[in-house]
Parts: sequence; structure tokens; C-alpha cells
Amino acid sequence: MKSAGSPRDWRRIHHSPMFWIGVALCLAAIMIYVWSDDLAWR
Repeated sequence: MKSAGSPRDWRRIHHSPMFWIGVALCLAAIMIYVWSDDLAWR
């Protein structure tokens, strides 16, 4: 059953290259924050 309000199937978002670029950038930001010792372990 599809909802009338959203024509696009958002379950396929993981097939988009922009999604994976966003995930990679978020993980890189988390790793840089933790490895920088700037309030990461305090």
C-alpha cells in the first residue's frame, strides 16, 4: 500500500550515491572529532 502524499519510495534511498557520500562525511567527522582529543574522552 502506497501513501498518496509521497510519490517516491524512500526505502530505496540507500541506492543513491549522495546518501553514501553523506554517510562517509558524517563518519569522517565523527572519527576526526574522536581522534582530535578535543573533549572526546573527558
